[in-house]
Amino acid sequence: MHRRAFTLAFPATLAAANARGQTPAWPNRPIRIMVGYSAATTSDLLGRLVAQRLSDRLGTPVVVENREGAGGTIAAGIVLRAPADGYTLMIGATSLSLAPRLYRHVTFKPLVDFEPIGMIGFAPNVLVSGPNVPIRSMAELLAAARAAPGRLRYASSGPGSGSWIGMEQLKALTGIQLEEVPYSSTAQAATDLISGQVELHFPSLAGAMPNIRDGRFRPLGITSARRSEGAPEIPAIAETVPGYDASSWYGLVAPAGVPEQVSARLSSELRAALSDPATRSLLLTAGVDPLPGSREDLRQIMVEAERSSNALMDRVGYTPR
Repeated sequence: MHRRAFTLAFPATLAAANARGQTPAWPNRPIRIMVGYSAATTSDLLGRLVAQRLSDRLGTPVVVENREGAGGTIAAGIVLRAPADGYTLMIGATSLSLAPRLYRHVTFKPLVDFEPIGMIGFAPNVLVSGPNVPIRSMAELLAAARAAPGRLRYASSGPGSGSWIGMEQLKALTGIQLEEVPYSSTAQAATDLISGQVELHFPSLAGAMPNIRDGRFRPLGITSARRSEGAPEIPAIAETVPGYDASSWYGLVAPAGVPEQVSARLSSELRAALSDPATRSLLLTAGVDPLPGSREDLRQIMVEAERSSNALMDRVGYTPR
């Protein structure tokens, strides 16, 4: 009876507040964070970590909803159809900046239709060779690729993926030719690398570390401009290829038009949560270099990501599908 009484009284309380010209306190109901990829991906891991930390700080449930497919654009569409009230958020990443150049059906403009809430960090991929491949460094890879153009094969998760972006950037800056072998499963790509079906693979740093530690993958370089704090022993590709940087950004976004006071509080609480040493340690374990940032910080990163994404797609001559 008490629960029913509360349920009936809650709408009346909101109505009374509105009648007095007051805005109901935010948050007063659960918040959801959309993730455009499956469980155990970097986006999913970040979504669950952020949800837990924000729930603790805001005192309201924050739940993760996975809606994978179409490079994250299914989740993006759900977010854009939701009210801009701060109750529907999304883990955004480099794939959001790329989406309009990858898919014909995408009509949204990331810098117009999404509200930056705050930066989380950058997640590099790592270029690895198989255990029986006689390539132990980026310099040796470049030499081997130039000696036999098109002979070396690499596992790719397809256009827009971190593996695809990383390799396209490398080919553009060095002029090397490699054979792309598409995979729908990173697990199968890893298996084929170990067995010698392909010579190279470009998985996420976090996903690759168990195989690196066990000697099944040989790390050649990571995609960030500098070495990762979580794996400082692995050189950055940029140490051999100046100007190379193909890390993926991750941040929290909302539909454009979220009230200023809601957006500001979300941003402040997110930065406070990510600055906690325990949270920072979890991010590093997940293969993410933490970089808590403001709304403007994330907007600037999105601006640069859109510019570089357009430049890459123009360079490779990709036609949206």
